[in-house]
Amino acid sequence: MALIDDLKARRATILADLNAMTKTSVGGKPNAMTSDGGTAIDHVQWRKSLYEELGQINKLILDESAVQAAIDNEDGAWEVVTEGDNGYSR
Repeated sequence: MALIDDLKARRATILADLNAMTKTSVGGKPNAMTSDGGTAIDHVQWRKSLYEELGQINKLILDESAVQAAIDNEDGAWEVVTEGDNGYSR
């Protein structure tokens, strides 16, 4: 279950980063341009990417936990369902 432990550690780091954000820290500020007007600083996208990663990690933890629980319980047949395009054509 090292994978789940790694995912939980990353989730804790993301939550700490989000919790530490203030209106004056990276990710907490509005988007801006540098003083030379050439470089955009996208604080909003940084924060959004952390929330998206958090959602993906939570889903992976739930999926892995469900599969591991079924294996541990040995309660008969179980099914793993994947969503989306698997890359195979029909």
